[in-house]
Amino acid sequence: MASKVYFIKASVNDGEKVISEKARTLFKAGGFAGCFKENDFTAVKVHVGEGDNNTHITAPCIKGLIDELLALKTKPFVTDTSTLYVGRRHNAIDHTILAAEHGFCFDTLGIPFLPPDGLFGTSETPVQVNGEINEEVFIASGIVRCQSILSVAHFTGHVAACAAGTLKTLGMGCASRKGKMRQHAALTLSIGDDCTRCGECFNHCPADAITLDDVKAHIDQDKCIGCAECLVACRFNAVRCNWGEESEVLQRSLAEHAMGVLKGKKNRAAFFNYIISVTKDCDCVKSPDLTTIVDDIGIAASTDPVAVDKATLDLVENKAGKKLAELLDNDELSPHYQIEHAERIGLGTTNYELIEVH
Repeated sequence: MASKVYFIKASVNDGEKVISEKARTLFKAGGFAGCFKENDFTAVKVHVGEGDNNTHITAPCIKGLIDELLALKTKPFVTDTSTLYVGRRHNAIDHTILAAEHGFCFDTLGIPFLPPDGLFGTSETPVQVNGEINEEVFIASGIVRCQSILSVAHFTGHVAACAAGTLKTLGMGCASRKGKMRQHAALTLSIGDDCTRCGECFNHCPADAITLDDVKAHIDQDKCIGCAECLVACRFNAVRCNWGEESEVLQRSLAEHAMGVLKGKKNRAAFFNYIISVTKDCDCVKSPDLTTIVDDIGIAASTDPVAVDKATLDLVENKAGKKLAELLDNDELSPHYQIEHAERIGLGTTNYELIEVH
């Protein structure tokens, strides 16, 4: 049976208030109120945007969704977990301050920002999934203990997972630090002989795993956390990764962590993909004005995380006339590993019906 994916056209040019109202229209048209009950602790999972990043989905764009949750008398809180890499989202205090600066706070949204994984990203609950890669996964305790989830993903490209949509927002974005480490452990990064010793990878490595000698940079595999910051920073394509195998393992592990996030929440979650400002790299990149890879498309939403990501991917590739990997200039990547594995383990279906809302 096909899953229903609701879609509404939207663009950054609409302005934040119109985007917010379009998301609210989609919420009502899809009947998503049925996923939430009075007095639910409802996690509104977002990405607040790292540092100077200004292409993330801004807080006012989700205000309509939150107003709907408040009208249902749930107890919503906007949330995101700490990062592996060192930055302004590395711990709960700095993350909360950054979130407030970007408007993800009570003053703007009428609900608080609460990190679900504690001060240092270590407040976690092991969840049994019996997956092909993970017997158990480590999920932020606040995510496990809440009753319902409204996932708000900004669909972008991703240097390791190819696609950053709902599945990544759940699997990576709701995992504790240990859970993130397990997923990134699939990546083995090295630096080739075409290194120019520019020092960008050294400057951006959050784990102090990179050294520079008289010839080139080197990665200490014992220190490397697989965050791929060096891949993003390198302008000379000198950082190497066995994409065909390692990205597949990362994406499959990501899907199994998403399964851990949703365990016990059957029919208690809704998933929104904002397909605007679709950039090559994800919102963890702190640079401003990241280049978009496709024109703005709209917002897609479903109660099926697999269907919404598959529909979003199709919308992006049809709009661009190219595969996502081509848009990222890396033909070795594929976003289908996470989608197909998520379908195989029972998270949803790639068979969807797209319903356009006006």
